[in-house]
Amino acid sequence: IMEESRKFVRIEWPVIIKYKTIEEPRAQDQIVSKDVSEGGARFIVYERLMKGTKLDMQLEVPFDSMPLFATGEVMWIRKVGEENSKTFEVGVIFKGISQIDQKRLKVYIENEIKDRRKT
Repeated sequence: IMEESRKFVRIEWPVIIKYKTIEEPRAQDQIVSKDVSEGGARFIVYERLMKGTKLDMQLEVPFDSMPLFATGEVMWIRKVGEENSKTFEVGVIFKGISQIDQKRLKVYIENEIKDRRKT
């Protein structure tokens, strides 16, 4: 399954993600991604999400006031930090994303990569 997500370039990029689990719509958080690709994102959460949990996500990318909307699925989760800390890293694969948003995401990532090559 990990192979599957590697067909997209991943970049470390501070995209703000708001998510809520579809089961409990109130549990909404705002977090910064560790990395993002066209296929998914990796980020820190402060609750134990089960593998397979479906998320409603909103991604706020720099330089654009319109967020991207996607539904995602937790592919893996691992504890980070102290034994009793409630901090986990998750890998989420995007499942439902409109073609327009998918295209926007692709363009953002490509532009970001180009900008980094310049410096």
